[in-house]
Amino acid sequence: MSSAISTTSLSALFQVIKARFLQGTRTRPQRVKFFAFLSLVLLLLKYPNRAIGTRARPDLKAISWKGAPLIGNTITVLKNRNKFLQALVEGFESVEGNTMATTILGLGQIIAINDNILLEHILKTNFENYEKGFIINSLLSQVLGNGIFNSDGTLWKMHRKTASHVFSTKIYRSLIEGTFTDHSHHLCTVLERAADSGVAVDLQALFLRMTLDAFAQLSFGLDINSLGKDGRDPFGTAFDFAVVSTDERFMNPLWRITERLTSRASQMRKAVAVIDSYAFEAIRRRRGETTEEALIRQGPAGPQALSWMYYEVMVNPAVEKNLWQEVDHLDEKATYEMLTKDMRYTHAVFQEALRLYPPVPRNLKTAVADDVLPNGIQVKAGDRIMFSTYAIGRNKEVWGPQAPEFLPERWFEGTTAEVEKGDLKNSTFDEPHVWPKVRKESQYKFSSFNAGPRICLGQTFATLEALTVIKMVSSRFQLVLVPGQAPPEPVPSLTLPMKNPLLVNVVRRK
Repeated sequence: MSSAISTTSLSALFQVIKARFLQGTRTRPQRVKFFAFLSLVLLLLKYPNRAIGTRARPDLKAISWKGAPLIGNTITVLKNRNKFLQALVEGFESVEGNTMATTILGLGQIIAINDNILLEHILKTNFENYEKGFIINSLLSQVLGNGIFNSDGTLWKMHRKTASHVFSTKIYRSLIEGTFTDHSHHLCTVLERAADSGVAVDLQALFLRMTLDAFAQLSFGLDINSLGKDGRDPFGTAFDFAVVSTDERFMNPLWRITERLTSRASQMRKAVAVIDSYAFEAIRRRRGETTEEALIRQGPAGPQALSWMYYEVMVNPAVEKNLWQEVDHLDEKATYEMLTKDMRYTHAVFQEALRLYPPVPRNLKTAVADDVLPNGIQVKAGDRIMFSTYAIGRNKEVWGPQAPEFLPERWFEGTTAEVEKGDLKNSTFDEPHVWPKVRKESQYKFSSFNAGPRICLGQTFATLEALTVIKMVSSRFQLVLVPGQAPPEPVPSLTLPMKNPLLVNVVRRK
C-alpha cells in the first residue's frame, strides 16, 4: 500500500470501520481495545517507513535510509551509537553523492550532508535559516545554559559581539609566556618522573589534567593542581559525565523518562551542581573585572586533539623524526613569533590531527523556513541538517584519494597536485629542512573550528596552547606506545575523547 495516504482517506476508512464493527452492544473495555487496535493500524498505514510526527517525503526517497514503521531509523541509530561516527563515514561511502536522509523519534526528519559546498550553504550563504533550534537548546541547556554555544538570534549576536573583542595578539603573547608555558612545564615534570620510574602513563589523562588546570586558573582563578594529584578532580569528573550524558540524549528520544527511571537524572543534577559551584566562585572572584577579562579565562578544547595527534606521531616514525628536527632547532623559551613563524611542520601536524579528529565531531541545525540545497535537495521548515566534521575530513571527494591517511604535508603550499593525485607521502630529511608555508584552507573544507559567522573565536588560542605543549614535550621526550594496545577508538560524546587510556612509556631524548 502506498505510504502517501491522505488524512481524508484515513478519516473515511475510520468511519466505515466504526459503523461496521461497533454495531450492537459492546462493553467499554472492548471499545477501548478496539479503538486502540484501530489507531495502531491507522498509524502503521500513515507511517509505514518513518518516525511518527514526520511528513511523507517522496522527494527524498533516493537518499533515504530504509526505515521501520512508526520509529523510522531510531533502532538503527541506537544500535550504531557506540560507533556512530564510523557508521556515518561508511554510510556516505556506500551512497552516491554527499547527502543522506533519515527519520528518528524525537528529532524528526534529518538530512545529513558531507561536503564543503553544502556546508558553506548552511553555515554562511543561508546562515539565518539554520539555527540550533528548540530541541538542541533543550538537550544542551542544562550544561551549557543559553551562552554563545547554545543560543540563536539576538542573544547569540550579543554574546558573539562581546566575545569578539577578547582575543588579541597582546593577550596571546601574555598567555604563551605565562599560563601556557607554566602548565607545560608542570606536565614535563610529571613526564620526567615517569621516565625515571619506568612506569607507563595515560597520555590522554595527562593532557586533560593539564588543560583542566589551565582552564581552572584562567576561568576561575583556582589552582586545582590536578596534574599533581592522584585520582580525578571533582570538576573534571563532573564535566566529563555531563558531556557524555548530554550526548546520550541525542540518541535516546525517551531520555526524559529513562533518566528519571534510573539514577542518571540525579547524577546529572549533582554533576551540574559541581560545575555551577565553580562558575559561581568565579563570578564572586571576578566581580571587579571587565567582561572581556572574564571571558578570556576560558580554556581551549585542545587536549583530545593532542592525544590523537601524539598517537599518530607515535605510529608514523617519519612524522616523529620531522617533528624532532624542527623543535630541536628552536630556542628554549616559547614565544609568539616562534609559534607562528618557526613551527611550520609542527603546525601542519596539529592541523592534520584536527582534520581527522575534530574536537566537536558532529553538529545539528534546524531549518527555520523551506530551502533548496545547492545539489537540489529540498529542505522543509523544521528539518534537521546534520553535518560531521569527522566524516567530511575522511571524504575523498573533499580531501583527495588519501583523505583517511595522516599526511601533514598536505597542508603545505605547493602540494595541491600531489594531493589530487594521491601521491603524498611523509618525507624525511637527514639535515634540517625548511618547510613551505602552511596553506590556509577554506573554513568550510577544514571546519574543525566550525565555520561562517559562528566560527570558533578561540581557534588561535587553542592552536597556540597546543604548539607550546608540543614544543616543550617533544624537545625533551620520546613517547612510545605500550605494546599490545588496540588502536584507539572515540567514545560517544559531544567531543572526541578516546574510549580507552592511551598508555605510553616516556623516554628522555638525548
